[in-house]
Amino acid sequence: MANEMYDADKPIEVAKGVFHMGVQDKSNSFSNIPYLIVDGDEAAFIDPGSMRPEFFATVLRKVHAVINPRKIKHLIVQHQDPDLCAALPFYEKIVSHDVRISCPLEAKVLMQHYGTVTPVTPLDDGDTITFGNGRTLVFAMIPYCHFIGNMVTYDVKTKTVFSSDAFGGFTGANNLYADKDYPVQLTAFLGQYLGSKRALEYALKRLEKLNKTHGIDLICPQHGCVIKKEQIPVYIEAAHALTVGGEVEALAAKHGITLD
Repeated sequence: MANEMYDADKPIEVAKGVFHMGVQDKSNSFSNIPYLIVDGDEAAFIDPGSMRPEFFATVLRKVHAVINPRKIKHLIVQHQDPDLCAALPFYEKIVSHDVRISCPLEAKVLMQHYGTVTPVTPLDDGDTITFGNGRTLVFAMIPYCHFIGNMVTYDVKTKTVFSSDAFGGFTGANNLYADKDYPVQLTAFLGQYLGSKRALEYALKRLEKLNKTHGIDLICPQHGCVIKKEQIPVYIEAAHALTVGGEVEALAAKHGITLD
């Protein structure tokens, strides 16, 4: 079956009330993917994206195609990188007047530098947010994957994990769903951006625990492709086998440095 594609104007509903709002950065074989979750008369926006005008304009068009932005009650940031949250001040002006901005505690220290006016609410492992008609999001911390203040978000209703950088991949095309080549793209991405195998293993085991306890039907990363339920074991196995931090070893060899 041909892999569905996404474009600059079309938000795609990948699960009930969950909209993929991706922007493809082809020059860097990269994608930035905000996710909008709509439930009843309210919405939550996960990793709302970049402030680069062409990226922001694309995502904003997609938001307007789904809802009135004033219905967005929650802006959720899974870690502090500018490609996923630098646009916060722009959205702050057009979303609900009582919007709540939430992120991991350690990320809050850096979030202040984006210039938002709304106080940032810190999140801890196991915290929840409920909105709309009782839709609940659960937050699980995955520290050092790749930032100390990093987390994933679990949507109880659709059994979807928004995995932040975990399960991200380099993709030169705008494929919506992961295909047979995605493990290679995933390992190239995680191998470059993660420095700790221990942190990666914790993140994977935390997701496996979520799967065992609640079930995971979909993984939605911030970069790359959405992973369907039947493919999840393949990609978890690929991630377990991954070697990370290769740049450190390369530089150590170059400079004759021995690492324990």
